[in-house]
Amino acid sequence: MKRPVLVLLTIALLLFAAALAPVFKSDPGFVQIHFLDWTIETSVLVLVLAFLLLWFTVHFLVKLWRVPAETARRVQEKRALAQLEKGLLALTEGDWRTAERALEKSTSTRGKTTARYLAAAQAAEGQSADERREYYLEQADSGGNRKKFLVELTRARMLLHSGGRAEALPILQNLHQRRRRHPQVLELLARCYRELGHWDELQALFPSLAKSGVLNEQQLDDLKIEVAENRLSSVDDADELQAAWKKLPRAMRREVRVIEVFAEQAGRLERAELAEPVLRAALKSQWVPTLVLRYGDPGAGHVAQRLKQCEKWLVQHPDDAALHLALGRLCAGEEIWGKARQHLIRSLEIEPSSAGYDALGQLLERQGDLEPAMACFRNALRINQGKAAIPLPGDQARLTPPA
Repeated sequence: MKRPVLVLLTIALLLFAAALAPVFKSDPGFVQIHFLDWTIETSVLVLVLAFLLLWFTVHFLVKLWRVPAETARRVQEKRALAQLEKGLLALTEGDWRTAERALEKSTSTRGKTTARYLAAAQAAEGQSADERREYYLEQADSGGNRKKFLVELTRARMLLHSGGRAEALPILQNLHQRRRRHPQVLELLARCYRELGHWDELQALFPSLAKSGVLNEQQLDDLKIEVAENRLSSVDDADELQAAWKKLPRAMRREVRVIEVFAEQAGRLERAELAEPVLRAALKSQWVPTLVLRYGDPGAGHVAQRLKQCEKWLVQHPDDAALHLALGRLCAGEEIWGKARQHLIRSLEIEPSSAGYDALGQLLERQGDLEPAMACFRNALRINQGKAAIPLPGDQARLTPPA
């Protein structure tokens, strides 16, 4: 019994005795106890005081009897708490073996065993000791639903960390059914879907991820774009590609990265003409150099149509390096060597790039100018390495070809 309670009880008894004192003074009462040949006669007040004295005596003797065991328990508790502190500090430092040993010794203390076993499981996970990890998790899985939830959440997190995505998925799905807005569950489940490539399931989580605040607006937008990219790149049929493109939200079909993946996948399926109107419409609303280069790919087919469109754009963007590079590639594809060379050199004059030097090098190589071609290839490599380009030898840098 706690000391404040004993003090209050003593005060209450004293007040009660003070209230009854006048009664016992006028009539102390009479008690007679007869047992065998013994007869005890006393007043009621003396009998009550005798009982109280007997109770306090017994209580004192019991406490005295328990002193050695209580002292031993406190010493053991103190040692276990010291081991717990040692284990947690070692866990923070990444000393998994020391942490596991210390935490094992600390589990002898009373209470809070779930937290200790979870920490020990983390130490075992750091040593890739899967069997010991599962043992600690099973030991921690006791008590109410909240503790079981924490144990399962820890198990799923550790499985994901060790690459066990397939094993973690049903655990996380079950936890999500129980607590649909739990931030940690949503974050781990989204990560699991992403790493397993379950794009439809991941897309279904977007509303919950937005409401829970697990991801900020920019992170959520990036994740949406990634899902759209992977859904487009995973199809193996041109009709399926068109269907997947049309299913995307309108805002997503305006994203540059998504448009690039669609065009790339259309080219891989040998249906580059599917991407031509998409690229043209995108460039009409926003001028993006990467899309210009994608549109100017001579391997995408319909070269004459693309060349004509790029020449129209040149009126509006006469000093755009990407557009000149696209025109140079398209002219080279149509074997219009003079214009191809002119546009490629103009592109390099505006903005030197590894792609521009590589395209010019290929053009010069096809025309038999091997020395300047090799110089172009070296410049492309230098730019990729973050170095400045070296001037080309001879008259190869002139805008007009030699007579």
